[in-house]
Amino acid sequence: MEQIITQLEQNTNTLIAAFLLFSVGLALIEFVWELYTRKIDRQRLKEMGASVWVFLFSFLTEKIGSVLFFASFFWLANLIPWQLPVNGFTVIATLLFVDLLYYWEHRLEHEIRLLWGYHSIHHSSPIYNYTTALRVSFFDNFVTWVFYLPAVLLGFHPVVILLAIGIMLMYQFWLHTELIGKMGWFGKVFNTPSHHRVHHGSDEIYLDKNYGGILIIWDKLFGTFQPELKKPTYGLTTQINTTHPVKVHLYEFNQILKDVRKASNVKEARAYLWNKPGWTPGEEVSQVDEALEKAKSTRQH
Repeated sequence: MEQIITQLEQNTNTLIAAFLLFSVGLALIEFVWELYTRKIDRQRLKEMGASVWVFLFSFLTEKIGSVLFFASFFWLANLIPWQLPVNGFTVIATLLFVDLLYYWEHRLEHEIRLLWGYHSIHHSSPIYNYTTALRVSFFDNFVTWVFYLPAVLLGFHPVVILLAIGIMLMYQFWLHTELIGKMGWFGKVFNTPSHHRVHHGSDEIYLDKNYGGILIIWDKLFGTFQPELKKPTYGLTTQINTTHPVKVHLYEFNQILKDVRKASNVKEARAYLWNKPGWTPGEEVSQVDEALEKAKSTRQH
């Protein structure tokens, strides 16, 4: 078992290194292309710089996050009395299940405002290129491990799970570009730059779509798939209008705090945290009133 795990780690590290070289190469090509086409201006450079600074915050806390992943996975694995063998079948199964878990992690980060507080940072850039991929909150390092515990409970080996997470996250880097168009048959199964551009769009048709990591089939299965029909408007529905990395990190949390403070009771405050972003008590009341009016109208007829 230990020999298989060691070999798997070596092969995975090689694969991740290949992904990294491929991604760096694409990023350089993209940067040269943007310079050549004069797409880069002062504001775009500031947005790109903000993404890099946000990444540095995340990078500095990554080791702590890694400890949480390792400690929680092995702690839980030692508690359960079963463990699946490590072979070609279970390795592929682990990657597929981890990708499914990522879909639901990602979807919940859009549907629960408290989680959106940190995930919105990744969506806050009004530009879309490879620096956008770096704009990831350091809060990720302390929260996301929870979503992958079901893989441990099923008996998948913790090291294989961690390697699968690494592959799944590395795969997504190359998706953050406008240079690559639609990819035909490949895009019917796998996530592509076109699919992910949709995910970053703030247009009504694109909101809360295409959550997949490696595979796009989860979105097709669960009804959240949307093809790219027009160029997306990137960023949030209400742009944050700042490139200060600290403000970028804390913007949505400040908005949440403001809403919680103005809540009229505990139930309402809790609703601000756990409902979808954009929820307001007034909207809820309006829906109730509309339902009551329909009920009255039905009785009258």
